[in-house]
Amino acid sequence: MKHDLETMTEKAKQLKYLAQCGLILFLVCCILSLTDIISPVSIKRKSTAETISQVPLYIESTVTKHYYSLIENRKGSICPILQGGLGNRLFQFSTAFAAARAKNMNLIIPSDTEISMVFEINETFNEARQLCKGFRKILDKASPTFHKNLMNFSSHDNIQLGYGLQSWKYFHMYDKQLKKQLTFRKHIQHEAKQTIDKILQRRNITSRKSVNLVGVHIRRGDKVGNDDGFNIATPEYLSRSVNYYTKKYEAVLFLVISDGMSWSKKNMPSHVPVEYISLGKRELDMATAVACDHTIMTIGTFGWWIGFLTGGEVVFVKDSAAKGSRFERILNFEDHYYPHWVGL
Repeated sequence: MKHDLETMTEKAKQLKYLAQCGLILFLVCCILSLTDIISPVSIKRKSTAETISQVPLYIESTVTKHYYSLIENRKGSICPILQGGLGNRLFQFSTAFAAARAKNMNLIIPSDTEISMVFEINETFNEARQLCKGFRKILDKASPTFHKNLMNFSSHDNIQLGYGLQSWKYFHMYDKQLKKQLTFRKHIQHEAKQTIDKILQRRNITSRKSVNLVGVHIRRGDKVGNDDGFNIATPEYLSRSVNYYTKKYEAVLFLVISDGMSWSKKNMPSHVPVEYISLGKRELDMATAVACDHTIMTIGTFGWWIGFLTGGEVVFVKDSAAKGSRFERILNFEDHYYPHWVGL
């Protein structure tokens, strides 16, 4: 009896052991079965992923590359709205340039714009117009006045900045960097130098250092008889300006550029040496005047930039706005003219 009980107990142990082995075998089979299912799916997914990665998700244009680089840098961008004459465009560029530097933003300039053709600007981008389209606009309506609040935009914004902006206060902290950007292109500098060299040679002046050249810009054109209140230069103003320089310097030669050359030749003082320059392109005339030592400006932004880029003394019309005129209402002398410039 006892022997039979021991035999039954031994068989129960054996059955339990076999059951455990069977369970383990079943689990192993299940795991292997799942592995066989998953592996092909993984391989298929990997293969699909490899196939998809070979196909670009977008057409990789220059604009797209630049756009995504802006996103990665998380920097905002400024696109100046360049319009009007050359002088107006220089104000628009310079304000945008200074704002971009101050706020550590991207400055985007079309490579085919006029100022890029005239000056050695290195902030250009081939497809800037396409990239800037859709940026919100910040516009200055009162041109020759400084509006500090106009610059109250985030450095992460993407904006178009435009209209007047005709105040040195927008960019004076970056004057040196600006002048480097606004260096005339080599062929323009070369022609301006050749023009001056021929004048000096004709007058038997052997040394450039022996004479003080004063660039004179006389604006006439659409400002004659205007209704906005621009006071164009008078013969009396030209006489005062010429005398200002002849009293300060011994040897002075005046180089005149103008969009009203007939009037200028009749009204420039005759008791001083004067040369009249008309090279057929405004950038060539400007470069020649900028190559002088000092400046006489009359009215308008073209002459303003000649004075700025020349870097010497600058004389301007102190009563450039007619009393009660629209121009007088929007002109702030302290904002528009540098404090060291001389109003006569």
